[in-house]
Amino acid sequence: MLLSTAYMPCIEYMAYIAQSDCVTIEAHEHYIKQSYRNRAYIATANGNMELIIPVIQPNGSKTHIRDVQISYAEPWQKKHWHAIVSAYNSSPYFEYYQDLFAPFYSQKFTFLWDYNNQLLSIILKLFGITTSILYSNSFTPLHTVEHDKRYTLTPKHISTYTTPKYPQVFEEKHGFMPNLSCIDLLCNVGHEIKRSVL
Repeated sequence: MLLSTAYMPCIEYMAYIAQSDCVTIEAHEHYIKQSYRNRAYIATANGNMELIIPVIQPNGSKTHIRDVQISYAEPWQKKHWHAIVSAYNSSPYFEYYQDLFAPFYSQKFTFLWDYNNQLLSIILKLFGITTSILYSNSFTPLHTVEHDKRYTLTPKHISTYTTPKYPQVFEEKHGFMPNLSCIDLLCNVGHEIKRSVL
């Protein structure tokens, strides 16, 4: 399985990892805009909300994924954390995990790559996923890996993945919202995650 880096990955991304013995994350691509690399979706009182990490591309469209910098020109960390707390404060498990996520919304990281990887490491532990995570040594050409999700797992494409239903905080108001960030699943389902959904 070949994946891109991702910010608070969607449930489909986490399912691919959970169902694999080994996953490789592409470490030598150019940054792709409008992708899960710097955005996540959560369920709020007002519906589906997009959280975007603003980035700086020193080399424009040719910026290597590991060279993409995080911009702090706007207080995005404060906004994201406020949105997360507002969305999940009343969920069954948020209180158990908030202290683990909070530092990612106060500590400043220079590179998106480092931020995503450290956050993913925490998430994998919380999900109880022991899949081996590797990083590519060079760019993997297209159509050379059977399960290559780098450019098909994206908010712009309609996914064929069916998210198993689980309770959501605002489900009565908005209906079930599929394939949100894994933080939605974590806060609503907690330690039952792997058995019930992934």
